[in-house]
Amino acid sequence: MLESLQKIFSTEICVSVVIVISAIVIYFILKKFIKRIIDKQEKNKNMSRKRKTYAKLFSSILKYLMIILVILSVLQVNGVNVTSLIAGLGVASAIVGLALQDALKDVVMGVNIIVDDYFSVGDVLKINDVEGKVIEVGLKTTKMRDVNTNDIFVIANRNIGEALRLSNQLDIDIPLPYEENIKDMEAILHNAMLKIDKLEHVTNVEYRGLKEFGDSAIFYKLRLYCKPDYKAQTKRDANRIIKIELDENNIIIPYMQIDVHNT
Repeated sequence: MLESLQKIFSTEICVSVVIVISAIVIYFILKKFIKRIIDKQEKNKNMSRKRKTYAKLFSSILKYLMIILVILSVLQVNGVNVTSLIAGLGVASAIVGLALQDALKDVVMGVNIIVDDYFSVGDVLKINDVEGKVIEVGLKTTKMRDVNTNDIFVIANRNIGEALRLSNQLDIDIPLPYEENIKDMEAILHNAMLKIDKLEHVTNVEYRGLKEFGDSAIFYKLRLYCKPDYKAQTKRDANRIIKIELDENNIIIPYMQIDVHNT
């Protein structure tokens, strides 16, 4: 009976239990501390989205780090050669890594996107020829909604090479006749701008002057500011307003004409 109790309460087992309990206590103390910081910052609205991501990422890493350290410590206390075990795990990890190479690339790219704040939910991106609004960012994939068709598409993070984050600027170049007085054209465009400024998603409209002298027209530039995911529809609405304003003032937009002469 005494020998059985001695085996149960051997030094190795006692130390192992102490290691596990200590690790659990330390983990929950640190987790509570991190949560308190996040809650306090969110309550005061001082924590940026990026810092919040860092805090949660650290909390997640801390859990797995504590588990690994506890397992290695317990094995070491109980006479297992941890160095040889780690070496064996290294070889196994290399084999698994080769088998899951694409998945690992997705995760690495996903971490880079989150940590370096490449983009986040709500941003409108242009990837290849597609413009989409980011609706979800994960470690393996990014989910987007096409701003033109509303189709949902998912991109593996490893396939996101150059992603262009679209701004809220929208330029419209308007060709007007050389024969018309510039000040008169600017007055007409000013009236159109007042109407464009009332469009739902437009926050501001600016007249940027003459862009260039074309072969058959002078190009006047307007700059609108609106949410990137509404650019296409806003441009169509603005073009309609400009055309109506020009029609009401009997201004014809220059277009290419071909004269045919019979000989």
